[in-house]
Amino acid sequence: MLDERRVDMLLAVAAHGSFTRAAGALSFSPPAVSQQMALLERDAGATLFERSARGVRLTAPGEVLVRHAEAIRRQLLDARAELHAVSEAAGGRLAFGSFPTATAAMAARAVATFRADHEGVEVQVVDGEPYENVARLRVRELDLALVFGLDNWPAAKDYDGNIVARPDEIEQMMLFDDPFLLLLPLGHRLADAEEVCLKDLAEERIIGSPTGCAPWGVDLEHVCEQAGVELMFQAAYRSPDFQAQQAFVAAGLGISLLPRLALPALRSDVIVRPLMNTPVRHVCLAWPAGAYRSSAVMAMVDIVRTLSQDLRLQV
Repeated sequence: MLDERRVDMLLAVAAHGSFTRAAGALSFSPPAVSQQMALLERDAGATLFERSARGVRLTAPGEVLVRHAEAIRRQLLDARAELHAVSEAAGGRLAFGSFPTATAAMAARAVATFRADHEGVEVQVVDGEPYENVARLRVRELDLALVFGLDNWPAAKDYDGNIVARPDEIEQMMLFDDPFLLLLPLGHRLADAEEVCLKDLAEERIIGSPTGCAPWGVDLEHVCEQAGVELMFQAAYRSPDFQAQQAFVAAGLGISLLPRLALPALRSDVIVRPLMNTPVRHVCLAWPAGAYRSSAVMAMVDIVRTLSQDLRLQV
C-alpha cells in the first residue's frame, strides 16, 4: 500500500494541501498524483482527503496514514545513510546545524577542527533558529545540530508557539547553560546597578522577538509573576536578531535581554547588567531519534563536547 513513490506523494499532498501543488513539488503531473492517491484510498479502505475547490485536507484516517508515512520516510533515509556510511568507510557526508550565537562561539571552530581530521567527508553547515534545525533533524536534512531550549520553551517550539517535532523524535545531549543579561541603552537609570531586581522592570518597555518576546519572554514573565511584577511587552518591534534588538535598545525604544554568548557582538552604545532570576538558554547537541550515527557524526559529537567544556566555564 505504501511504496516509496506513494509515501512521497502522500507527504507532499499533506504538506501542500493540493494535488496540483504536490505534483509541482515532485515533478509529476496532477492527474498522476490524483490517481495514485485514489488508489491509495482504495487500498486503505478509507477516505483520506476532503476535496474542495480550494484543495484537499486530511481526514482522521488520512492523518493516521501520514504519521506512519513519515515514519517510513525516516526509516528509508536512515537505511540509506547507514548503507552510504558503510560503503564510503571514512568518507561520506555530514550535515551540521547551529544557531547564530553558537556558530560564532564554537560551531565554526568545530567545523574547522573536523575538516582538518576528516578531509574525505563533505561537510554542510546550516545556520538557523533552534526550531528550524529541529524540523530539519526530524526529516533527516541534518545529522546533528546545536540547539537551545528554555525551561518553558523547548527547542522544538517556533516563535509563534507551534511545535515542529514531538519529544520522541529528537534526542538531545546537554552541553551548557547560557544565561541572559539585561540589555540597556547607555545612560539608563539601571546602568550602574550591580544586579537588577525584577521589580525594577515594572515600568520598562520590554522588546524582543515576536509577540511575547519568545522564546525567553515566557520564562521572564513567569519569574516576574512570582515576584508580583507585571511586565509591559512591546509587540511593535518583531525581530529574533540580537543585532536588531540592540539597535532598538540603543535608540531608546525599550530594553531587552541578551544571552551571554552574544557578548562578543555587543554594540558600543548599549550596556548589559546581570538580572535577578534571569532566563537561561540550555544549549544542547541534538540528533534524530533512532537515526544511524556514522563515525563522522560521532567524531563531530566529540569535538563539540570538547569545545563546549571551555564555554561551560566561561558562562
